[in-house]
Amino acid sequence: MTSGKVLSLYMTMPDMIRSGHRMRVEDMECDENGIMGSRDYENGKEHTMVLVSKKSYDIIEEAELAFERGLLMEDIYVDVDLYHLKKGSIIEIGEMLFEVTGPCEDYRYLYAFAPELPELIQGKRGLFISPIEYGRIEVGDEVNVVQEA
Repeated sequence: MTSGKVLSLYMTMPDMIRSGHRMRVEDMECDENGIMGSRDYENGKEHTMVLVSKKSYDIIEEAELAFERGLLMEDIYVDVDLYHLKKGSIIEIGEMLFEVTGPCEDYRYLYAFAPELPELIQGKRGLFISPIEYGRIEVGDEVNVVQEA
């Protein structure tokens, strides 16, 4: 079984605070509509959250590029490489279950940071995941693959 830990959590703040501001948080509550309190909560999209592995930033650092965590627009940043998981796989994070809905393949905005960045992390940009039910996750929570599709 593949397992690891949550290294950091991020959420996009709603318009009333500062539109689009991404904030690092210690914990978050989620349900099937996404991160409660986030600007994108209940946005109706199939892909509600992005999980990024440390592997992505390792690749960036090996290319001698330096970027802050959060650049890849992750909601959940973990220390375990989960990029082999396919749509339909189930991941347990803390007390919550998430379904993998597919790979995150939006690279366009990354060209502004470094022209080589999109190609460098091709296939390792992150995973779209959706919460299956209500729960809470915290930095330091265990990450376990429950079922591979």
